[in-house]
Amino acid sequence: MPWLGSLIIILTTTCYSLIDANNNASKEVLIVVITSSDSSSVYYGYQSAISILKEYNISDLITFEFRLDKGNEGLAVKHIVDILKENRRIFAVVGSSKSACSMALGQLLKHYSIPQISPNSASSLLSDKEEYPFFLRMTNSAFERNSVRIAILKYFGWKRIFLVTQGIEFFYDIYEDFYEKAISNNITIIENYIVHDSKELKTVVPDLLERDARIMIVLSYSSIARSLLCQAYIHGMYGEKYVVILPSNVNRNFVSLSSFENHECTREETGEALEGSLREAALGYRIEAFIHPYNGNYDVNELLQVIYKQMNRSTGISYAGNGFDAIMTTALTIEEIIKKNSSYLLNGDPSDVGKMLLNALLTSNYEGVLGNIVFDYQGNLKRLISIQQFRKDAMISRGYGCKSNPAKQNKIETVKAFRDISNGMCK
Repeated sequence: MPWLGSLIIILTTTCYSLIDANNNASKEVLIVVITSSDSSSVYYGYQSAISILKEYNISDLITFEFRLDKGNEGLAVKHIVDILKENRRIFAVVGSSKSACSMALGQLLKHYSIPQISPNSASSLLSDKEEYPFFLRMTNSAFERNSVRIAILKYFGWKRIFLVTQGIEFFYDIYEDFYEKAISNNITIIENYIVHDSKELKTVVPDLLERDARIMIVLSYSSIARSLLCQAYIHGMYGEKYVVILPSNVNRNFVSLSSFENHECTREETGEALEGSLREAALGYRIEAFIHPYNGNYDVNELLQVIYKQMNRSTGISYAGNGFDAIMTTALTIEEIIKKNSSYLLNGDPSDVGKMLLNALLTSNYEGVLGNIVFDYQGNLKRLISIQQFRKDAMISRGYGCKSNPAKQNKIETVKAFRDISNGMCK
């Protein structure tokens, strides 16, 4: 996005010339929540956290304001500019879910020393602390997932592989990092097929078949991965001879016809091709009770019921926990500072206050529904990653975790219909 830097400079200059919002004493501690959709699981995670905070009387100084960016970078930035033009001081931003929007916001917010927490923006570019010094996220960097993919290949001794990569910048960057890791581990990438839409897979899959591809890694959004499996079924490329390592965004609704761009394959046919496939995934909700900051022992099932009620349905909560913990971590960290020194928070130099808030967030130790919320020095949440295999007979997957350390047990419920097989792979 070469235009983005110029846009941010123009907007920043405009804000500074029209107002000096962050140099005014504030009577509210405003947390702006940028959401891509007002019907997503992340959004309902946000709302559920706020409802619990209000129920247990969080400081009256803390206020939340929602703005919808619809996945548009310009709109995300405009929301922040509009609030600053109102001469209101922003203490923290939660959002966006989209990496591109988070990058646009991060470029602007650093000029105002405003901390930002995204629920699930995974782009590795956001780990660059020179470009995004005030950015944190409730997930791992996309590059960290490549280490898990390499762990899978090394564990099974797979040395010759094919890749299918969606033709957008986000996945190009992931591929380049994966390529370097593969070379250093003596893994040969025979071919990397770049695809821009599902129709191209009608020629890619026959070529994979002709070249006797057995091990395939997919770097894409779920629509491309789903269509690849459909074409694999059509051409008979499924069963014990073939392994597909899928992206983490494959979930329990992956084979649902309602998500298909076309209906060349039935749900059952796609499921046949999916059988035995692998994926890496950040571990989801903890199932043990944990200490809630307000009411002691707090069962995650109680939280899920709150989210279900908000969403008016009993399934499909995927990233709700990310949104929930993003709000909770931000609000509880700020509340602690209010208790200790509200005068400095409200009246101190905005740049110094912003840096203090950032440091407080980076050193927070909140017990959330995703687990213990601890960030690394780049602002990435330290989440365990599990390796899962799709099996028809698997109803519950238990995550063991896969990072740079040996795999260790961590009883956490993840995605139904995926069996965890990570124990022993990461050494």
